[in-house]
Amino acid sequence: MKKYFKEIMIVLIVLLSRLPFIFNSLGSDLDAWREVYTGKILSEDHTYNASRLPGYPFPEFSYSLLYNSPYWIINLVSVLFTVGCCLYLFKILNFLKVNLSFPISIVFSFVPVIYLNSTVAMEYNWSLFFLLSSTYYLLNKNLWASAILFGLMVSARFNNIIFLPAFVFLIYAYSKKDIKKVIQFSALAFLFTCLFFSPVIFKYGISFLQSSGDSAFNLSSLLSLATLYIYGALGISAIILGLAIQFFTQGYQKLNNLPKNNFAVFSILIIILNLVFFIKYPLEAGYLIPSIPFVLTLLQYIVNEKLMKPVLFGLLLSPFLIHVNAAKVQIKGTVFVNENYENQQLQYAKDLIREINTHSKDKPTIFHLGNYSEQVLLMGNFDKKNNIKIVKNLSEKDQEEIITQKSSLYYINTGDGKIENSKTHMLDKYGVLLYKDFELKK
Repeated sequence: MKKYFKEIMIVLIVLLSRLPFIFNSLGSDLDAWREVYTGKILSEDHTYNASRLPGYPFPEFSYSLLYNSPYWIINLVSVLFTVGCCLYLFKILNFLKVNLSFPISIVFSFVPVIYLNSTVAMEYNWSLFFLLSSTYYLLNKNLWASAILFGLMVSARFNNIIFLPAFVFLIYAYSKKDIKKVIQFSALAFLFTCLFFSPVIFKYGISFLQSSGDSAFNLSSLLSLATLYIYGALGISAIILGLAIQFFTQGYQKLNNLPKNNFAVFSILIIILNLVFFIKYPLEAGYLIPSIPFVLTLLQYIVNEKLMKPVLFGLLLSPFLIHVNAAKVQIKGTVFVNENYENQQLQYAKDLIREINTHSKDKPTIFHLGNYSEQVLLMGNFDKKNNIKIVKNLSEKDQEEIITQKSSLYYINTGDGKIENSKTHMLDKYGVLLYKDFELKK
């Protein structure tokens, strides 16, 4: 018991600090609802359709076992993966003989973006768990375990395959430049990646690689997402202040030693690769989650231990105090603001379900809900035998039934609907607006 006291404390602190926030919903990010709904279809219809490309087979298949559970049970899985992240970060820092390994491992879980994604059904922290565990076993030269976990990391979030060059460097450095081990790890990592990602490959072929989303570069939004939305106003202020005090008191002499530190170089590679991907697709702050433990690791190499402690304290408080967005500054922190966002979206989905039930008639009716289709389908749990059909996009068969008046069409204004309508004009010509647009009150 005494031997594992710190590990037990990490588990208890992370677990107990999340419990108040896992009962509300599956999250304000609709992608979480899509993944759980994919699990529902997989379980009930024995059909795999990726929640969105490039596909997320590990969480999607996992949710096929949990989709019918209460929200708190589904969200608890993310909590447990976050606990695992902290434990493996602790093991890595101990391996590196970092003095502050215990507080860093705990505070890491309180970085706002980590905290938020530990209480919802998104897979960011799942993939991070596999990244950190794979790193740990690679440091211990267990190539098979590391490669298996690398494959699971990719099956949780495919874009994390970009970290392979960093892993290759790490095995090269820690195996004393043994090329055979580099080739062995690379081959095993490729093998297990293909194995765990095979449901997507068999379903979509190489077409799963198609990119999606806005890749426009906007410096102000990128800086905001990469700072405030990751570390919070209090957290990023603590980091900047700590670095500034270090610079004006003792300077950055420690930086001279970083090129000689193989793990520091590995951390820099992870951060750079993550940042390059984020600049290409600056859509969500969560995309930068993989870099966070390595930013903290580098920070303790740069800032002295005395300064590092108040920096960590600032990060610890960051999810609970001060939230800044374009509209206003709030005293309450991100986790409380996010609860409000979840409540608004949850109420909107409930209102949609009420309107669907009100407008359902004996005649077959198609409801075009775009981005909200999976959340409404999961929450509404509609009888498949009735005349209601809820869709994200209209199929050719749907269009034919609407044109021939075999089915009525109702819709809400969504991004998906607007794109589709610009091509087919089906919503304008045949649809009836079901309900008002969702407006998030920030």
